[in-house]
Amino acid sequence: MPTKRKDGRYQSSVTVENPITGEKVKRYIYAYSLRDLEAERRCVLAANFSDFLLVDTFHNFAETFLQTKRDVDKLEESMLTTYHRFLSQYVLPAIPESMKINDIKPALIKRILSDIKKDRTRQAIYTLLQSMFKAAKFEQLVENNPMEFIRKPKHTTTAARIVTPEIYHAIMNEVRGSQIEHLFKFAWSTGLRRGEIIALRWSDFDVDAALVHVTKARKRGREECEGTPKTAYSTRTVTLSPTTVQNLLAWKRKLAERLFQQGIRLTKKDYIFRSLRDETQPMTLTAVTHIFADLKKRLHLPADLRFHSFRHTHATLLAEQEISAKKIQVRLGHSSVAFTMDRYVHNTTQMQEGITKKIVKCEEKYSE
Repeated sequence: MPTKRKDGRYQSSVTVENPITGEKVKRYIYAYSLRDLEAERRCVLAANFSDFLLVDTFHNFAETFLQTKRDVDKLEESMLTTYHRFLSQYVLPAIPESMKINDIKPALIKRILSDIKKDRTRQAIYTLLQSMFKAAKFEQLVENNPMEFIRKPKHTTTAARIVTPEIYHAIMNEVRGSQIEHLFKFAWSTGLRRGEIIALRWSDFDVDAALVHVTKARKRGREECEGTPKTAYSTRTVTLSPTTVQNLLAWKRKLAERLFQQGIRLTKKDYIFRSLRDETQPMTLTAVTHIFADLKKRLHLPADLRFHSFRHTHATLLAEQEISAKKIQVRLGHSSVAFTMDRYVHNTTQMQEGITKKIVKCEEKYSE
């Protein structure tokens, strides 16, 4: 029942339920007439979902989002740096600092994505924004997720060319006798990623069992650093052929001699592959990229050939030898067989060998 206050206003209360949490909240209402009090009561009961939302700007939430990824989700520095770069370069400049996150509409996000020229970058930022607004809705900052009204951008993947025998021999002739020869041979025979190879230490190499343990990978952050492999599936053990074992042992002997001349003893904790400028330091991601790019330029190799092509070549060679798709997936450290076969196994003429003979056998069974 309404009560009359000393200041002449009527007072009453309304109990409403928070549609987000289900919590019942008691709100007091005031008016100078019973008619106005009833109107106020109806207004409170008709409160919008957004009336219960917390208020924050997109810029503030972006900073909080990255802090949560770092402190709670323990996201690696390399990925945090990538997120920060995407936001500061493509997203934040297009959103006023005072704009509330709940005021951001699909049209604004579509405009941000359309201004990004590279397909792969556009797709990556779409995924980042999808994650951010999902978190914002969970934290009651937005009523609707604007990303639900935006289609995921398409990205046409350009696969790396495989290394043909002719290209392989041309490369090896160019780098013969150097550390790079041993590194490239190892990449070709194992299919390991660039970051995984240069993160390997001699303790990861089991010469008796002929295998390497892949547990680390070098990555880019604000500075290049060492962290876990790309995915949980990437932590694995990779078997080595006798030739690959001998390749590593030959490099180990050369490296030990070079370090000995500098008064340094090679230990199991040391990295396998070293900087070309300072052999006491590990090889860097940038160095591998630049070395291969320089070779490609000098030898006039195809534009779509890159160091990662060794990984594609390895997967394709295994498929040509009729190694099961599951074994190839596990060896490469992928999360699914489909991804391995679609992205890394290339069509070659050798894959057609033997098919005709098997078809002939089938035809004989069905012939009259």
